[in-house]
Amino acid sequence: MKRFPAICATALVALIFISNPISGQVELPRKSPRASVSYTVGLTDITIRYSSPAVSGRAIWGALVPYNQLWRAGANEATTIEFSTDIKIEGRFLPKGKYTFFLIPQEGETWTAVFNRSVEQWGAYSYDESQDALRAPVRVITSDYSEERLSYHLSDAGLGKGYIRLWWEKRQVFVHIEADVIRQVLDKMELSISDAAEDRKWELYTQAADFLFNSGDENYLDEALQYANLSTSLLNHSWNWWVKAQVLAKKGEYRQAVSSANKSIDAGKNNTADSFYVNAKSHIEQAISEWKSKI
Repeated sequence: MKRFPAICATALVALIFISNPISGQVELPRKSPRASVSYTVGLTDITIRYSSPAVSGRAIWGALVPYNQLWRAGANEATTIEFSTDIKIEGRFLPKGKYTFFLIPQEGETWTAVFNRSVEQWGAYSYDESQDALRAPVRVITSDYSEERLSYHLSDAGLGKGYIRLWWEKRQVFVHIEADVIRQVLDKMELSISDAAEDRKWELYTQAADFLFNSGDENYLDEALQYANLSTSLLNHSWNWWVKAQVLAKKGEYRQAVSSANKSIDAGKNNTADSFYVNAKSHIEQAISEWKSKI
């Protein structure tokens, strides 16, 4: 019987192994582990998925990551970012959805952030500029402390405002985001009001007025007053009159504010089950005294 030379047999075994890898191989740890971070800014859920490379003693910026070239902003699969609502990136509109996130590093303090519609990419090898949904300049700072592994951080910075931060080695990249959370809340509120029983609508109108007042955005004070008027027209309660009084005072209409605050006191005194008035009584009386001094 004819025998294969030993070297041929060895090569054949190697070929079979390569073309038919053993099933159930053990998955080894990645050099750049998968990572993710999620956060809610206002009513917008944000999720970032990425791989986290290490510095490992290497020169990063302008070397491992070249300047003026598209970078996957991570390792392995391209980084993705998903937004549950429409938002603004550095003041520029971006529809809700999932995007591949790239950066174009530069030597200065401004880089370019790229949001691309084509997801499930490996690195930037199949990048198609025609699929860009948005490009925006973003701020970069150099810190004293070096972060060994690339990481992302999400945070809010006020009502509907926040930022995405990438930190690797000594560079931190900040991408500012903003959602029209006030309009989002009001849209949801209007739906709730339309579905609510008649005897509960006064409460929802008061919630809307109170939310707009506490938002700190004076552009919505007229709308807050409209909601407060709708509420007081439906029910005489210490809470809705007090919210109306605060809105009027914020508008500088102190005489009307005092009148509404007095109606809040009267409504509370005439309703023994009004727990709001019990807790707010001293605060209302103090406000009346201050507003009277401004008339």
